[in-house]
Amino acid sequence: MTTKYTKHPITVQGWDREEQFNFFKSFTQPFFNVHTEIDITPLYTYCKRTQTSVFMAYLYVTLQAARTADNFLYRLDNGQPVKYEGLDISTTLLKDNQTIAFAHFPFQDSLAEFCASAQAISQEVKSSPKLFHGYQGPDNLHVTTLPWFPFKGMEHAFMINDQEAGIPKIAFGQLEKREHGVFLPLSIALHHALADGFHIHLFLQQMSGYINAFDFAG
Repeated sequence: MTTKYTKHPITVQGWDREEQFNFFKSFTQPFFNVHTEIDITPLYTYCKRTQTSVFMAYLYVTLQAARTADNFLYRLDNGQPVKYEGLDISTTLLKDNQTIAFAHFPFQDSLAEFCASAQAISQEVKSSPKLFHGYQGPDNLHVTTLPWFPFKGMEHAFMINDQEAGIPKIAFGQLEKREHGVFLPLSIALHHALADGFHIHLFLQQMSGYINAFDFAG
C-alpha cells in the first residue's frame, strides 16, 4: 500500500519485543483496549480564551503525542513490523445529514495551522455524500469522538486489514467539567504485538506535556 511517510523495517530477531511480537501476532483479536481520562484544563482554558475549537485542539495534541511515542508509529506490513517517520489523523466527522464520514487531517507544525486546515476539510466533508475523504493509509492514527453522552469506554469495530496493519485507535467521549478541572475521557486500542500497557502510559505522559504547555501560551 502506498504510504505518505517513510517507513523503516524492524528486524524481529534481536528486537526487544521479539518474544512479545511472536506471541501476540497470531491472535485472532490481537488488540487490547484501555479506558482512561486526561486533564485538559490548560488546553481548554486556552481554547476558550482564543476562540479555538476544543475538539480540534485535543486532536492536535493527540497527534503530537503519538508522533513522539515510538510504539504508536509501529505498524505491520505483510506481517512484519515497520516504523513510520510520521503520522496524520483519520477521524470520524458527523455530516449535515447525521451520518459519519472519515476525514484525513494532515499534521501541521502549529495548533493554528492545524485548526485552519482541519476546519476547511470539515466544512467540505459535512456536505459531501462520500464516506472517505483524503488519505487513508496505515500511517494514520484512527480517531473517533462521542461527545454527546458520558463515556466510560468503547470497543472498536475492526476489519481484517486493520488487524493486519496494527493501526492504533483512539476514541474520545464527552468532556467532563469538575470543580478542579476539565477532563477528557479516552479509549485507546493498540495491537499487542506492537505495544503494551506501559506504552499507553508513555503516550499519556507526552500528551499531558503538550497540554500543559498551553498554561504558558499567549
